Amino acid sequence: MPWAPKFRSLARNLFHQARVEQDLDNEIRGYVEALTEEKIRSGISPAQARREALLEAGGVEQIKEQVRDARAGALVDSFLADMRYALRTLSAARGFSAVALLSLALGIGAAAAMFTLFNAVLIRPLPYANPGRLVRITDTYPEGAAAAIQRASRTMDLASFTTDSEYNLTGLPSGVAATAHVAGSAVSAGLFDLLGVRPQLGRVFRKGQNSPSHDRLVILSDALWRGAFHADPAVIGKPVTVDGVARTIVGVMPPNFDFPGYPLGSAAQLWIPLHLDPRNFVDYWAAGFMPLVGRLRPGITVAQATEELRRLIAQAIPQFPYVMARNWNSDAEVMPLRQAMTGDISGELVVLGGAVGIVLLIACVNLAGLLLSRSAARRKEFAVRAAVGASRRRIVRQIVTESVVLAMGGAGLGLLLAMAIISVLRPVLPGDAARLVEAGIDARVPAFAALVALLTGISSGLAPALTISRFDLAEAINAGGPRTAGGADPRLRRLLIAGEVALTVVLVIGAGLLIKSLWLLAQVNPWLRAERTVTARVYLDRSHCANRAAYIEFYEGLVRRARTITGVSDAAATSALPFSSDMRSAIPAEIEGQPLKPSEQVAPLLWAAAVTPDYFRMMRVPVIAGRAFTRADGPQAPEVVLVSQATAQHFWPGQNPLGKRVRVVWDRTWRTVVGVVADVETYEHTAGLSGTMYMPYAQSVGQARQIPAAMTIMVRTPADPARIGGQLRALVSEAGPGTPVGEVRTLEAVVSASTSQPRSMTWLFSGFGGAALLLVAIGVYGLIAYSVEQRRHEIGIRLALGAVQTDVYSLVLKQNMKYVLAGLACGLPAALALTRLMTGFLYHVSATDPATYAAVALVVIVVAAVAGSIPCLRALARDPTESLRVE
Repeated sequence: MPWAPKFRSLARNLFHQARVEQDLDNEIRGYVEALTEEKIRSGISPAQARREALLEAGGVEQIKEQVRDARAGALVDSFLADMRYALRTLSAARGFSAVALLSLALGIGAAAAMFTLFNAVLIRPLPYANPGRLVRITDTYPEGAAAAIQRASRTMDLASFTTDSEYNLTGLPSGVAATAHVAGSAVSAGLFDLLGVRPQLGRVFRKGQNSPSHDRLVILSDALWRGAFHADPAVIGKPVTVDGVARTIVGVMPPNFDFPGYPLGSAAQLWIPLHLDPRNFVDYWAAGFMPLVGRLRPGITVAQATEELRRLIAQAIPQFPYVMARNWNSDAEVMPLRQAMTGDISGELVVLGGAVGIVLLIACVNLAGLLLSRSAARRKEFAVRAAVGASRRRIVRQIVTESVVLAMGGAGLGLLLAMAIISVLRPVLPGDAARLVEAGIDARVPAFAALVALLTGISSGLAPALTISRFDLAEAINAGGPRTAGGADPRLRRLLIAGEVALTVVLVIGAGLLIKSLWLLAQVNPWLRAERTVTARVYLDRSHCANRAAYIEFYEGLVRRARTITGVSDAAATSALPFSSDMRSAIPAEIEGQPLKPSEQVAPLLWAAAVTPDYFRMMRVPVIAGRAFTRADGPQAPEVVLVSQATAQHFWPGQNPLGKRVRVVWDRTWRTVVGVVADVETYEHTAGLSGTMYMPYAQSVGQARQIPAAMTIMVRTPADPARIGGQLRALVSEAGPGTPVGEVRTLEAVVSASTSQPRSMTWLFSGFGGAALLLVAIGVYGLIAYSVEQRRHEIGIRLALGAVQTDVYSLVLKQNMKYVLAGLACGLPAALALTRLMTGFLYHVSATDPATYAAVALVVIVVAAVAGSIPCLRALARDPTESLRVE
């Protein structure tokens, strides 16, 4: 075969290199000796004959190099040789290698950590069949409208589901708590078929099992099946009670099933069929507004589905049993499911990705500057190599190879750093970011790091390689010392530093804005003593209480007994904790004298909390006007509410809010405003809420149009939260046997969780900003250290002639710091433009905050000055005569 000889030659050249080299050497030397003998016979002396023979042959080493380049495997062989030489030279220059590896580890490590998050959220495929055809419908729809759109659609198959649902589960096997409180969802019967997910046991819901007579079914998650049912394979067909309704277990979902809740998955542990009863038109058309998911039919595009959706919504509006705004959900659209699931976090990832890109770019610039400095000092070495036969291309390849070897080493360290970053990030990532929390290092991450390292090494090595390739051999060989090895390199290095500083300024200003934002967020509600308040969520099953009076008696008694716990100074209860954007606490309310405008779709949504009378006193929430609730505000008393200060200013600007009236849209009676309390500000207040109101628990109503069954008990105590939590659980068990109690937490932990998103952004940006500052310090240090080394002879002469050390120090530092100031001048306007993209992540801080800009400019100048002072001071500490001997 024609390739067989080539293969044998390649194997011989690669695996028997010593023998091949010996044969080559013998052949060339034999040729030179034969040529020498021929010239001797012509009458020339032996010495002169050998010299002429060598000149005619072109040099032994040059011939060897040409032969090596022409034979099979030459590219691999030269690459391995370059690698070996690069490792030797880098190991000899330990200081340079350590600084370069640190720079690269910071840049590539940050990039790998960020890619890990991108991979988890945006790249890793969704665990559904043909996920590219799955879509999410924006806005929410009542059961009747969802069913009408689902029946009429010709572009997609649709299913609906409830979000943020919670259920009490009883009838569990022995050895398990009598009642478990779990998150779940009510779903269309066809949801699982639409997603293309099959259960690991049993079956999914079938068509028609949303009707009242066929919906007494439940499907369990793998976690619930293993935890509450001991992974019993015979669980299918067994009865269980969900919120007092007897149901039959028909299926268990697989372990990797990730329900497409909003925004990044759901912690649902069970699923029940939606209860669709068109005869109950109030619930069917007015309650339980839900999202929709769908699967595009073959050949249908997202644009076509959106066009049909809006047409079907317009057709559904006349079917409502009450007047709906003509533009209800008129801007609804169909979007890919992945886009919908990552909508809230993708913006953060893009901003953070830009920050990582800046860090990586700074690391590349830093490496290029370090390589420029080092290659300039090696000009004589490269000149000698060229003189003995190395081509300029080979020298360029050697420099790039050294850069790539450094980058690959930095990638290895960067992967270790990325693993550490991810482990640190997990506790501070937003709690609802399910796919982010699952982020981990898989095969894609090392591949990404290797690719980044390769590109970084090539791009960083090109500048010094091209610079060296243009030097003059004779000048470099005759150079007497490093001071003659200048040229255009110093200017290029200084420009690189200016660009590096400009990029760092943008990144550190972003970090500074977030830090100030988080600090301001921590200053809100200074009257709140969150660290001394312990909370416990109580999920009272409606089967325990026959009427409103029973609920009121249960919680009033529970609060009363909680005050008797040793160490507890006060207690109260609320349906919705502060610092929460839980939309289950939002209810539509009508404001007296402020009718809806024709363009408005629904009544204003208010964050509504049901509280016991002592709630405001215990929480230290000031009453600004009017009064707080009292025990006289019972179920038979006139219905009253309190509103926040911001709500009063929003609805009644310049007026006295006391005596104004508010009505929950499904109530007949109006509630009178009897007091105004201070705002409880949080970072996470959900867009779409128009205000905050509080109702006495005895007069309260929730989204289910009933008195809230789940309440949070809050006690003020300096005692150990674990001990207090145990006693609260005992009180609840005594008052309502089998009633589940959720996690016991301090209010401080609740507040901390509410700020997890801004804190995670701040930590990330601060880390990237710190890495950028460190890289700038390394870059400035390297630039000035090289500059000082180049001017070592000049400095020695100045000092020998009597120059003052401080004057020499100022001269050297000032000449280099002007490039830092130039980078600062470029970075500040760039930051003004780019930080506007962060406006959505800031709290009460302008993206152009002058104090932050000034502080960052000062920090960058100080860091650069300190980094630049070190080599200057080291040079001045030397004996001037030693510097003069450099020549």
